[in-house]
Amino acid sequence: MRRLGKREWGLRRVGDAAVSTVIDSSRIFLLGILAFVIFAPMALQAQNAQEQSSSAWIRPQHAGDQLIWGRRDGLVFGLPSPGGLGGPRGLIRVGILSPETGKPALLNFIAIEPVILGPGSRFGRMAFSELEESQLDSGKRGKRLWVAEGPVAGTLQTLHAGHNTVERLSVPIAVERYSANGAHVHLIASVDSDHPDELRLSVFAYPDSPPIEELTVTATMGNYERLREVWLRGHNVDSLKLYGSYQEDAFAEHENYPLDEMLRTTDGDAIVLATSSEASPASAPSHAAPHWHYAFPMRLTQYWRVAAHDIQPDLRVRVNGRRVYWASHDPLPRGPAFENIEVRQRYKEGQTFIFGVTPKEPWQFAPPIPELSEDHGIDSSSR
Repeated sequence: MRRLGKREWGLRRVGDAAVSTVIDSSRIFLLGILAFVIFAPMALQAQNAQEQSSSAWIRPQHAGDQLIWGRRDGLVFGLPSPGGLGGPRGLIRVGILSPETGKPALLNFIAIEPVILGPGSRFGRMAFSELEESQLDSGKRGKRLWVAEGPVAGTLQTLHAGHNTVERLSVPIAVERYSANGAHVHLIASVDSDHPDELRLSVFAYPDSPPIEELTVTATMGNYERLREVWLRGHNVDSLKLYGSYQEDAFAEHENYPLDEMLRTTDGDAIVLATSSEASPASAPSHAAPHWHYAFPMRLTQYWRVAAHDIQPDLRVRVNGRRVYWASHDPLPRGPAFENIEVRQRYKEGQTFIFGVTPKEPWQFAPPIPELSEDHGIDSSSR
């Protein structure tokens, strides 16, 4: 066999290296194709899931945006802001997306009403977020509400409960100090992706606040949907029977309904529901101002829920009613309805009150609420 010269040997080594390089490049190319085939769909799926998750949330992104947060598949909530959901100062707005326009539409307001510890009547120790004059904004009625800290978009976090993954959007809400009783409080409003129909309101007092006895959050505009049935354990309370003889334009008051009259979920939560007695509240003729016309094509169930671990022994339901729409002499079609619906109990820092809005009828909840059925205290002729 002929021995190779130095030049031939060098050329062969170069040739072998070139062939080896080609082979290695081909392998890398093939591995790249294989990796793309395997991992690209996974990455695309993860990206789509992230985009779908992001698109389900409604959030302001920049200073000056409408202060509206929530879910496209559930409720939205907001604070007073240019172009946002309208209404008086000092109130949290709650609504849903309009089926007609796809834009957030107002359904109810939630007021913040702290009661401080001390002598005298409860009424004399409480304050009203929408009624007090602001000390921060001269000449304005209603306490200022604002995003307390962090981004205006709120904080979106992932929670893990066993094998389940839940997203929670949280917005810290500061409340201007009250003048009537000196209370200084704040809230965290949040919505969970697995309960998009519910607004969680966790309540707190600042260290410089007088001691708080109760920190009530109350739904204040039941007359808009004309909520006339409050669902309790074993019976319903009917506003037409309670207030049918009332002929004044002020609030018609009534007693509380204690914890043992509240419905309970299978998890032990206390819940009270409110519905209109009208099958289609939007179709009722009215001579009131146009903004009182109920704008949704379906009737909605509104409710308060208190988780079992947050229940205090004095938890109770409180309602009042009106015969006429707020700030008017225009009577409600078909008679008085409940205006304020709330749950009250002794204050404990961080306790959470959950306000829900759903197109489901009370007997359609899943899982079902024990003792609740379609004929639960309902006069079918009123539907």
